[in-house]
Amino acid sequence: MKSIQFILAVITVAFLVTACEKVIDVDLKDATPKIVIEAVLMEGENVFEVNISKTAPYFDNSPSEKIDNAEVTLTYLDRSVTIPNTGNGSYTLPINAIINTEYHLEVNVEDEVYNASTTMLDKVLIDTIYSEYEEGFGPRESGYYVYVKYTDPGDVENFYRLTHDVNGEYQNTEDDLRVFNDVRNNGNQPRVSLGFKVFEEDDVVDVKLIHFDEASYDYFSSLNDIIGGSGGGPSGGAAAPGNPLSNWSNNALGYFSAYNYDSASIIIGQ
Repeated sequence: MKSIQFILAVITVAFLVTACEKVIDVDLKDATPKIVIEAVLMEGENVFEVNISKTAPYFDNSPSEKIDNAEVTLTYLDRSVTIPNTGNGSYTLPINAIINTEYHLEVNVEDEVYNASTTMLDKVLIDTIYSEYEEGFGPRESGYYVYVKYTDPGDVENFYRLTHDVNGEYQNTEDDLRVFNDVRNNGNQPRVSLGFKVFEEDDVVDVKLIHFDEASYDYFSSLNDIIGGSGGGPSGGAAAPGNPLSNWSNNALGYFSAYNYDSASIIIGQ
C-alpha cells in the first residue's frame, strides 16, 4: 500500500507537464503539518496495517515524519483490540475481518484523537476477464486492451476500485487509478477496462475488483480528480492545495477502508 505522500509526489508530475503549456499564478502559503493515517482492512484473516505520519510543509523537500508513539484501537462487534507499533510509523496485527460488519478505528497522537469508520461489504464476483487487440486512433495506441465484466448486485448503490499486476508487479501510477460506481449500471453487467493501458502479448495480468463503501470511493475519486487537475506539491509528503476527501475526523488526511475483492487472471493473446 502506497502512502498519500507518494501519491501526491506523483501528482506533481502532472502539474509540471501542465505548467509547460500555460502559466498559472497561485498565491500559495506554507501549510501546517497534518497527521496522515492510512489503513486498509482486508476480508478474512490478514495482517491489518495502519501507517501514521505527518505531512511536510508544502515547499519542504525533507521526508515526512513517521509517528511511532500513537495509540491505535480497532473496535468491532463489541470488542476492542490495540494495534501495536512495529516501527517506522507502522502498526500491525492479524485481524479476521468479517463481511457486513462495521469497523471503527481510533488513533490518539500527541493528545489529539482521530476517528474513522468503515464497513466490510460482501465481494462482487468477476464474471469474465478478456483481452482484445484494437487499432489505435488519435492518442490511443494500437495493442491489447483488458476488459472485466461483473454483475452489479443492484440492491443499493455500490462502489468499486479496479487494481492490477503485470507479470507479478503491482501497477500504481496515476494512470492505474480506476474507481467507479453503479449509477449507470445498477443491477446490470457492465464492461470496465483498465483504462488506455496497452498490454503486450504473453503478459500475465492479475486483476482485483474491490468492493468498498462510499467513503472509500470518495477518497479515491477525489484523488483521481486531483491527479487530473493541477494539485500536488514539490515534495513527497507535502500538503497539497487540495487533498483527497478523508473519512478521518479532526482534519486528519488519509483514509480507513475495508476491502473485499474478487480476482481473475489472463495471459494476453491466449
